[in-house]
Amino acid sequence: MSPFASESAWLCLAAAAVLGGTLLCGCRSGRQLRSQAVCLAGLWGGACLLSLSLLCTLFLLSVACFLLLYMSSSDQDLLPVDQKAVLVTGADSGFGHGLAKHLDKLGFTVFAGVLDKEGPGAEELRKHCSERLSVLQMDVTKPEQIKDAHSKVTEKIQDKGLWAVVNNAGVFHLPIDGELIPMSIYRKCMAVNFFGTVEVTKAFLPLLRKSKGRLVNVSSMGGTVPL
Repeated sequence: MSPFASESAWLCLAAAAVLGGTLLCGCRSGRQLRSQAVCLAGLWGGACLLSLSLLCTLFLLSVACFLLLYMSSSDQDLLPVDQKAVLVTGADSGFGHGLAKHLDKLGFTVFAGVLDKEGPGAEELRKHCSERLSVLQMDVTKPEQIKDAHSKVTEKIQDKGLWAVVNNAGVFHLPIDGELIPMSIYRKCMAVNFFGTVEVTKAFLPLLRKSKGRLVNVSSMGGTVPL
């Protein structure tokens, strides 16, 4: 290798160090900096191609692209959590249970609506979550429980409003021939999955409107499976 090529190789490696430092230390400051990093990567690739082998150049460019993609995807502007309250129905088990725990861990004020306030799911929430999480007896098919939960939520959040309602409560039965399913099962599914969701939504919409919050309705693949 000629002295010129050797010097170019060292310059290329120095540029790699500068590019890596730029990506790791400053990529979170804005899109403009990320665009500059992309330009630097292109110039760096050209310098490498002049001084190194094609295979080595492709490898180094792959590393640079990976760093760019990683830093871009990890640079997400998250909303502040402080004093934001979320209501999750169906928090006894499954997705609702896990979501209530996760939101509590993030720092939200969480209202976990459960079918059985004395059940194992509710007990686990009380045991493993912070004081920000409140377990509410909330069978979505019983209007009086929804009304009572609304009163407790309003009392705690006062005039702050509710940041989100997650309608997660739902039931699903074995998908067999529709002719064999008793009408009581159909009625229960509609009472929980449809009418319960509507009633919870109607009850808490004023609190959502106050804080310009959001409504999240959780559905299931079961809705697309013909019986």
